[in-house]
Amino acid sequence: MKKVIVNRIKLVCSKGRIEKGDTVILPDDEVARIVAGRPDVITVLGDVREPAPVIVAKPEAKVETKPKSRKPRNAKSRTLN
Repeated sequence: MKKVIVNRIKLVCSKGRIEKGDTVILPDDEVARIVAGRPDVITVLGDVREPAPVIVAKPEAKVETKPKSRKPRNAKSRTLN
């Protein structure tokens, strides 16, 4: 991963459309592809280490309970006198 600054009016890459003067972090292979085609488009500011993946704790599984039964569609809610 490399931190780069854009020198052209616009550049379309994996991060979307980037305007002149914007600073973004791009993968090494994409930087190599851009520089191979037009070396004046970007200026490489330096290498950036990838952040460590964040481990998210999973919530505990719910205890299965007896499923609630539904009233039949034609059931009456109370008896008539």
